[in-house]
Amino acid sequence: MHKNKGFTVIELIFVIIAVGILAAMIIPRLEINGAREAATQMLTHIRYAQHLAMQDDKFVHSENEKFWFKMRWGIAINDTSLQECSVDEPGVKSWKYSIFYDKRGSGNKFSGNLNSKEEVAIDTQKSNKFLSAGWRGIPQSYCNKINIDLNIEKKYGIKSVKFVGSCRKDKTQTIDFDELGRPMRVVSVTNNKGAKRPYSRLLKGDCKIVLTDKNNNVASINIEKRSGYAYIN
Repeated sequence: MHKNKGFTVIELIFVIIAVGILAAMIIPRLEINGAREAATQMLTHIRYAQHLAMQDDKFVHSENEKFWFKMRWGIAINDTSLQECSVDEPGVKSWKYSIFYDKRGSGNKFSGNLNSKEEVAIDTQKSNKFLSAGWRGIPQSYCNKINIDLNIEKKYGIKSVKFVGSCRKDKTQTIDFDELGRPMRVVSVTNNKGAKRPYSRLLKGDCKIVLTDKNNNVASINIEKRSGYAYIN
């Protein structure tokens, strides 16, 4: 008769140790890279902002509107505390962004900020949502249209966003695009400041947007100066 041999206690211990070692090697690799995921989402929206700028160039042939170029589409990234719609706790900031263009408001001036639903892009994948994590003064009736995915600190754990290169000259972390899809420094700034001529703020060098998450993962979005070609590295 042949007897079936089972595992000895020592063999079982070795198997458990081996499984533990493999798990220790594999589990860290399965850790979510928030910086990379946020960069992937932002890259899609940067390209969409570029598309809007090319399709909706805002050009107005009129003596009454000499600053049409301040209405270019772009992406604005801010570390702000937004109390409207209970987006943030009082006094607590979070990184968030919006796709929008500026338009004349009170006093027939450009504010440099997102102020109304007419200025913000609509999410093509969620047609009932704005491409914005919210803005100051947003009416309560629009709270359900805020896109929480664009709050990259809460969604992906982003703790830092830095502009590097030609785009870091302005305090405002905004990239706009002209009708050819070329990247520009922010064209509309508070108190009617910003661009003085249609193409005066074209980037003279490439731009890099560096994202860092709470686990210190880092991802960078590069935007080339002439073509506006954007990619992650």
